[in-house]
Amino acid sequence: MPPVTSQELPLNIYVVIFGTGIFVFVLSLIFCCFFISKLRHQARNVRAGYKMVVFKDETTRLHAHGLTCAVCLEDFRTKDELGVLPCQHAFHKRCLVKWLEVRCSCPMCNSPVSDAQGQTHSTNLLDELL
Repeated sequence: MPPVTSQELPLNIYVVIFGTGIFVFVLSLIFCCFFISKLRHQARNVRAGYKMVVFKDETTRLHAHGLTCAVCLEDFRTKDELGVLPCQHAFHKRCLVKWLEVRCSCPMCNSPVSDAQGQTHSTNLLDELL
């Protein structure tokens, strides 16, 4: 029997190779979607560690918070949404959410942020996967 060249290979071989490539691609997409949803879930759990308040005016000062956000260094304005951590430090909601996506501690006193059950979220997702 003469050797089979690539031009004489049956079409089924190409279909198998192409199908395997598509299968690997779909599996990697599924893994990426799972990983992103896990990160969003973790961030949502961390955000549950603070309460929301609305800054009404400068005469009703927040106890021991000051009138400036320590993350963006902007003054609190009327009707700003603030997040207050269990350590009683207040920040703009958008600043606090961004901060908690990176670190699970208070930007001022570095105390860990905990959820309603008192569990800290200091472990990151990479520690869970390893």
